[in-house]
Amino acid sequence: MTTYDDISNGRIRQLNISQDLNQVADLIELCFVGTIDEEGNDYIRYLRKMASDAQNMYWGSFGIQRTYTPLQGFVYTVDDKIVGNLSLLPFHKSDEFIYLIANVAVKPEFRRKGIAKQLTSKALQYVNSKSAKSAWLQVRDDNPGAHQLYLEMGFQEQCRRTTWTLLPKKLQKITQIYDFSMKPTSTSDWQNHQQRLNQVYPDMVKWNLGFRLERFNPGLIPRLTRFLNGQFVKNYVLYGDNQGLGYITFEKTTLFSDPIWLACDEENDAIILNTFFRNYFKNHRILKPITINLPVGRSEQILLNLGFVKNHTLIWMKESTFRSF
Repeated sequence: MTTYDDISNGRIRQLNISQDLNQVADLIELCFVGTIDEEGNDYIRYLRKMASDAQNMYWGSFGIQRTYTPLQGFVYTVDDKIVGNLSLLPFHKSDEFIYLIANVAVKPEFRRKGIAKQLTSKALQYVNSKSAKSAWLQVRDDNPGAHQLYLEMGFQEQCRRTTWTLLPKKLQKITQIYDFSMKPTSTSDWQNHQQRLNQVYPDMVKWNLGFRLERFNPGLIPRLTRFLNGQFVKNYVLYGDNQGLGYITFEKTTLFSDPIWLACDEENDAIILNTFFRNYFKNHRILKPITINLPVGRSEQILLNLGFVKNHTLIWMKESTFRSF
């Protein structure tokens, strides 16, 4: 029997989807207790379902962007028990093939023994062997130890973004009223809307936010496609002094929460957000949590005043040199 101080017989092996998912779910749940959100809990439930229902597994790499299943990854075992995990998720970022390193978790009693570094090194070797353009990961800003480890391994910080959540019945009374009109977007708005969307959601982050530009297009064919696909997307533009101040989109999904997408200059955030929530939800109930993802620090007080709570801030990091470790 190996003690916690002796992991000489520990080893890294590839994830076995048919056998490991329950142990991986247990490990993620243990390691992220107190910080995991409801979507994270939904992911754990999904892993457990997949473990008990192997016939539902989706084996194509294209499907990874539509399912949670970690089709690739590595585990660290001691005495044939999983004590560490790392998932690898393939993505296409614009025209680049990349991997996202996720779910890096080590049992508390086995931490500070280099297991996370060994798993990450193994993952980078694998990514390099697949001729991927780069490897990405996200680390919470309240985990400085992990942040420092990844910096030492050659990852470079790309950006920091915060996810905010508004729970049902938590929308605060809006006292600041602006004299601006809000109406659905038209084709004449589309060019400007695209430009502003790209400012708030650059290519660097689109691939991992579930961002699809066609959802915002007000043209007849895109609207018809959304209707046929059962997609509910409402795009609005706010006007003041005969000019467009910015855009906001509300999207209903089958996930735990529904996102809103903000597209404007930061100086107009208060006008756009307050006007939207005052007008739209005057006649609509908030039935599910609403989320918004923005660069760290943006609209913080505005969102707090509306009733949003900060979910987490993630540091997006990238490794593209692929050194040997």
